[in-house]
Amino acid sequence: MKRKALVSLSGGQDSGTCLFWALSEYDEVEAVSFDYGQRHRVELDCASRLASRAGVRHTVLELGPAFRQMGGSSLIDESIDSRFDATGTGNDYAARHGLPSSFVPGRNVVLLGYGAALAATRGAHTLVTGVCSTDDAGYPDCRIDFVRSYELALRQALDEPAFRIEAPLLDLTKAETWGLAQRLRCLDEIVEHTHTCYHGDRSTLFDWGYGCGRCPSCTTRAAGWQQFNDRQRQQTR
Repeated sequence: MKRKALVSLSGGQDSGTCLFWALSEYDEVEAVSFDYGQRHRVELDCASRLASRAGVRHTVLELGPAFRQMGGSSLIDESIDSRFDATGTGNDYAARHGLPSSFVPGRNVVLLGYGAALAATRGAHTLVTGVCSTDDAGYPDCRIDFVRSYELALRQALDEPAFRIEAPLLDLTKAETWGLAQRLRCLDEIVEHTHTCYHGDRSTLFDWGYGCGRCPSCTTRAAGWQQFNDRQRQQTR
């Protein structure tokens, strides 16, 4: 029996790396992306391009304006600044919980739920996600406790005891994620064809990819790239 996985592909560095990881681990791979009103919608274009280059079937689910109607996050509201410290930005929830202004309450609950539902209809018993607990953002819905408890809940909801959420980057740093991309031989694909900048800036190509170079997502990605290259130099000495 073929092992099939569905990858939640946002178009960013982490999910892009997970796509190539899944291709190395599973017999059959598909990808799903979500249009939920995000400001940096260019990531959906990147997801489509990446899926095409990887040769996998790609579905974009239109989730409507629900997140935008709730508001309060810099990911969906242009009036809110993208900062690690959300105090005074307008994202009161994030400020109360010590989270970045980009945090969207319940986003991964919704996206993983829809992903699991699509996986079930496609005969895939694995949903692959790029959540990472070591990110500077420290999102609570990227922690291992959430991932494992939600996996159990989805098994019950789908009546699929074998259903799994695979999170291969869960305990990796950004530098280690770059290293994984190198081992998977997709480093150039991740640099050029993924997007993580909260402002959707594709005008400037840095060594680590496109972005504004200033928002929290860009600085985290750039710092990981620097650490990855520093380690590479140390290993060749």
